Parts: sequence; structure tokens; C-alpha cells
Amino acid sequence: MNPGFITLLLGQIVAGMGIMGATRTRMPRSIVLPVAFLLGMFVHSVLFFGVDLFRLGLNDTMLIATGILAVVVPHLWWKHCNEFYKWLFSKPRFTLTMYDVAMMAFVGSTAYYVIWASWYWPVTPFDAMAGIDLVARQTVEEGTIVNRVFTEPLLQNNLSNQPFYAPFAMLMQVMYRIAGFAYGQLWLGMTAFFVSWGFWGVLRQVVHPFLANILFVLLILTPELLGYTYLLQTDYLNAAYWCMAAMLTYLTFEKKTATAYWPAAILLAGAAWSRTETVILVFLALAGLVLLWRRTLTAENKITFLAASGVLSLLMFALWNGIFLQYYLPVRPSTASQLVAFDVSRFVQVTLDFFVNVLANYGLWGITFLAFVVVLVIGIVKYRSAGSVQLLIWLGAVVTGLLLVGTVFSAAIVEQTLRRGVFKLVPIIYLYIAASALLAGWSSRMRTWEMKQ
Repeated sequence: MNPGFITLLLGQIVAGMGIMGATRTRMPRSIVLPVAFLLGMFVHSVLFFGVDLFRLGLNDTMLIATGILAVVVPHLWWKHCNEFYKWLFSKPRFTLTMYDVAMMAFVGSTAYYVIWASWYWPVTPFDAMAGIDLVARQTVEEGTIVNRVFTEPLLQNNLSNQPFYAPFAMLMQVMYRIAGFAYGQLWLGMTAFFVSWGFWGVLRQVVHPFLANILFVLLILTPELLGYTYLLQTDYLNAAYWCMAAMLTYLTFEKKTATAYWPAAILLAGAAWSRTETVILVFLALAGLVLLWRRTLTAENKITFLAASGVLSLLMFALWNGIFLQYYLPVRPSTASQLVAFDVSRFVQVTLDFFVNVLANYGLWGITFLAFVVVLVIGIVKYRSAGSVQLLIWLGAVVTGLLLVGTVFSAAIVEQTLRRGVFKLVPIIYLYIAASALLAGWSSRMRTWEMKQ
């Protein structure tokens, strides 16, 4: 086992736990480890990026130093962290049934394949030449992101937008290559493992464990989503942070089984750190939540969550696009020239293509969207309820944002760019189904039956 990998992984998890402790977070203990991993990975990447801002050199020494910094700083609030650890390591209350064991065995084999594939298979030729890994390899070689990809005269005016993508995935490639992995992308398989674990834990908080297991298997076996758990793109990473932030917000402000508004806000910033256009989706979601909470806005730290989410996401956007691209790199992306004025006819065409060619494609998403429509219709017709409005806001923000991006950005291709953006819908849809009145009724009957046995 690679000692650099173990140190990196454990360090990021401990850093994430420190953040949760410092912010006095409480959540179901079954999802603490996945959330800690996501928080630690994000904060470590930002600190590591800061090294390049000060031109100190991206190398193994700085990787260790920033990792130590990520661990130490949140633990300066030791009183809160100590209380968090005492709560976390108190006597667990978790029982496994036979159907849990069967599900874990099945999912475990899938997880093994995903992690093995991300470790064993090299980066695809397109991804190795086009953007993320191209910049990462040169960064490791030269010790700076301002490397020959951007300084080579022969490449100027010949680069696509991909080398200029938001830096989260690229930085993780740099970290894992420095840690000793030839292809770097093992971090992606680990992200898929931890975030799937987190999704499973959230589903079990909302619906009967047996139903949660079924929904979880459907989620992780969603064809297109599964395929990107070991393909080096920004989209799965982006969806992981967006969806976990939405789920923590739901548990905090609707289910009230967590106090995790700070981790949720930080995870949204992580989503903006992984894909630039996500900042648009963040503000669409926040606007929807303001309307939903308008009568209780001052209660339950909602204003803190809204303000922190907006400020942190804007900061991540500005750090890369407003500072690094403008003042550090000698070349600029051609993004501005690809923006077009909003056109109603183009918007209608993008919308039609999106729903017909992407969402309705059973081969991409399995039964995900069919199940969503069926549950939504049953909820409205039978129970006179559309279900969780908060979760519908998160879904609506993604769809609206993707359609706007597809309309005003000429390089956005519906069957490619917008298709991968749908990753942010799938986990939230399965949580919406779990939280529906239909499955609540099924859960109640199953629990009643179990009590009689």
C-alpha cells in the first residue's frame, strides 16, 4: 500500500473532521466520514493552490505542509473539536440486517471495480491531451501551474477551453501524481466510494432501510453516472459536492436531523471550485431557498447558510477566474468570445433537445427520470402534495442553469456538456423519491409489519 496515499487520505479526513468540529456540526454519524473526506479534500486543494499564488513551488514538501495546515488550523478550536470527537466516538447504535449485508456485498464488488479501474487504467488519450491531466503532468514536472501548456509560444491561440477549467480536479491529479500514482486519478475512485457511502447514509435517514437499499442500488448503477466514476472529467466531482451540499441542507432545514449548514456551504463552494458555471446554479438555488424560507428567514441560521454559500462560492470563482487567469497566466481562455445574447428560439431548441435527447434517454439514466415523474404525479394526484419543495428547488436550479448555459454559451453541446451536468440531478432525484409521501406510506407499513414479527 502506498504510504503517501494513506497519509494523504487520512490527513484530508482528519482535516474535514476538524472543520465539522470547529463549526459545531452534528449529523447522522453514518455520513460523517464521507462528508469529512469531501471537506478535507476541498480545503487541502485550495491551500495547495495558494502555494502557487505565492510561487513557492508545487512539490511533495508543499503537499505535506499544506496537508498539515489543513489539519491543524480547524483544530485550533479544540474545545468544539473535542466535543465533536466525544460525540462521534460514543457508543454506536447501528444494526445490520441480512438485506443490508446482501446489498453491501453487491455494492462492495462495484466499489472494488471502480477503485481498481481508477487506479489501474491510464487516463484516456483525449483527457490526457486536452486539459486536466495535460496541465497536471506539466505542473508536477515544472512545479507550477504556469507551465509550458500556457507559456509555449506554439500552443498560444491553439488551446481549447479545457486547460482553463476550474482547477479542483487538476489539483487532485497533481496531488496524487506527487503521492506516487502514475495515472493520478485514484482520487476519483475514492471520491465515488465516499460520496456513494454518504448518499446511502442519507437515504437511510429518510426512508425504511430496505427501500433505501433499493434506491441506492438504482442510484449507483445509473449507467452514465457509473461510467464517470473512473473517467477523468470534472463532472462527477462537481456532482458529488453539489448533491452532498443539497442533502445536508435538506437534513438541516427540512428533516432537522442535522446541524450542518457550514459544511453544506463549504461543499457548495467546492462545487464552484470544480466547475466554473456552478456559481450560477448556486445563486439560482439560493434565490429559490430565500423565496421558500421568506417567512422564517431569520430562524435556524438560514441567513448564515445563505450568506456563507454565496460568499464562499463567489470567492472560489474569483480566485481562479478573476485572479489566477487574469494576473498569473500569460494566455486567456476564449470563453468571452463564445458567449452569445440570449435568444428565445435557441432557448426553446436547447430545452427540447435537453428533454428529448438527454433526459428521456433510458440508456443513460435507467429508470431515474421515469420514476421521478411517476412519484411526482402520484404525490400530486393521490396525496395532494408535490413532495419536498426544497429538493425540487435544487433540481430546478440545475435544470434552469444548464438550459441558460446551453443557450448563451455557443460551445456548450446539449448531448455532451448538458448531459454531464445531469449528474447533479440523479442523486437528488432518488432522495426526492425516498422523501415522497408514497414511500413514506410504504415505510410505515413495513415498520408496522416488522414490529408484529
